[in-house]
Amino acid sequence: MNDSTSPAAAVRALAPADATWLNPAQRARDLAAAAAETADVLVIGAGVTGAGAALDAAARGLKVVLVEAGDIAVGTSSRSGKTFHGGLRYLEQLNFRLVAHAIEERDLMVRTLAPHIARPESFLYPLTHAFWERPYVTAGVTLYDLFGLKGGAVPRQRHFGRKSLKRYMPSIDDRRVVGGIQYSDALMDDARHTLALCRTAAGRGVKLITRAPLVDFTRSEGRVDGVVVQDRVGGERRVLKARAIISATGIWADEIQQLAGANTFRVQPAKGVHLLLRAEAIDSGTGILARATDSVIIARRWYGYWLVGTTDTPWTGDKRAPVAEAADIDYLLGNLNAYLARKVTRADVLGVFAGLRPLLKPVGGGQDATSALSRDHAVIDGPPGLTTIVGGKFTTYRRMAADAVDAALQPLGVTTRSTTATLPLLGAGDWPAVRDSAPALAREFGLSEPDAGRLLQRHGDRVRDLQALAAADATLRRPLPGAPQYLAAELVYAVVAEGALSLVDVMVRRTHLSIECADGGLALAPFVADCVAPHLGWSAEERERQIDAYFALIAKERAALPAC
Repeated sequence: MNDSTSPAAAVRALAPADATWLNPAQRARDLAAAAAETADVLVIGAGVTGAGAALDAAARGLKVVLVEAGDIAVGTSSRSGKTFHGGLRYLEQLNFRLVAHAIEERDLMVRTLAPHIARPESFLYPLTHAFWERPYVTAGVTLYDLFGLKGGAVPRQRHFGRKSLKRYMPSIDDRRVVGGIQYSDALMDDARHTLALCRTAAGRGVKLITRAPLVDFTRSEGRVDGVVVQDRVGGERRVLKARAIISATGIWADEIQQLAGANTFRVQPAKGVHLLLRAEAIDSGTGILARATDSVIIARRWYGYWLVGTTDTPWTGDKRAPVAEAADIDYLLGNLNAYLARKVTRADVLGVFAGLRPLLKPVGGGQDATSALSRDHAVIDGPPGLTTIVGGKFTTYRRMAADAVDAALQPLGVTTRSTTATLPLLGAGDWPAVRDSAPALAREFGLSEPDAGRLLQRHGDRVRDLQALAAADATLRRPLPGAPQYLAAELVYAVVAEGALSLVDVMVRRTHLSIECADGGLALAPFVADCVAPHLGWSAEERERQIDAYFALIAKERAALPAC
């Protein structure tokens, strides 16, 4: 078969004219264009805050470039608790402003911005003291509900006694737990949400360049006026100029500011570990948020699994590769099991991941305990031409992005304001038309209805792109062997439309096969590599290199888990 009649050629012919499809050809075009002109705003970092800032600036009508050292959402933005939440525990710290803002943003996601990705999910606070605890917790949950009255996006609180809770949550240890109070937040997929942000930004004209780490800044008349990036694909260094530069680099923010010539803050990385458990590990109609040894333990129902987190400890190791340790897993299971009659064991754990939160720390010392450091965000000016946004919560990324863009534009005399509160993300524009199509999709692709529903949650109205790919190449219609919750079409779509450039990108962030498969996706990796190789132009040698790199990553990330 010649290339013009190959399945890969048929797929390429489907690529639409709009700029939301991210792939090697788009990357090359954007890099050339960014190097040829001066942007109004250049954003460093394609995590949720950087992607949000790029979209915010583009929605104001500005020329924007977004550069990223690795993949979209490669760091903390794919390793969060995967929940849009107000932060019930922050009420106890009297941080009412943070909670109010976070609840407003949570409700925006559910109602308007990403209703396909974000949906209400209930959590139960178990009561272990018969008299004083219920009124104390009720006061906090009532305030939580009041902050959400305007949005009306999630259900209100619900109360349980010991017997009714045991019926609703058979796994609960009713010898210790005397009742519970249920409240709601919203589950989501962090990596795919950040991807939707990036693709929405690209559709607004943002030039998006991944695999381009920053190596230096350029300066003119005492002001930072550009960046030098290393093109990891083409091998060259490229200079990209901009009138204003925003650093949204998370745990690297202090190092980036120092490279630019200033030194006004420090970032203390705090490691958070999460476990993905089998669906049958916990028998419950609700998630759990309960007191842990030094903070809280949260188990949420997540796309047919249980996601349990989190730890909160300082990290001084390699910031590029935080890993879970045996002590982290023991901590999570021990604190969760304190509330369960049927104990969860390591045999229930499918996958594990660790992420680093960027917490601000004063220069010259201060509190070392990460639980005591601020979760609020900060916008930091300096040196001239560079604005840094750091800290904060995934849930409040949109406010953080708007604050950063406002600060970056102020010296330029630009007074336009953010409009992203009314801008649906990619996949949400025609969501009402596809929202109830799970039964039809199940029949079309041979999926279960729950898996078809999760397909819609991943792609929203862009599920139509997958249908078009499957129509062009019938081999893409099939569910994956051993992972029927995904379609083969999603693997190809990941590299022709979603910007994935490696096997790791596909297995870890476009899908979550790395944590959903009990073996870390090792058995499936060669099949996935075969699906994407023609679309990325891999030789046989490159295919093997990609598989080896993926195996090495899984070995490191799962070192603390039992061997499969």
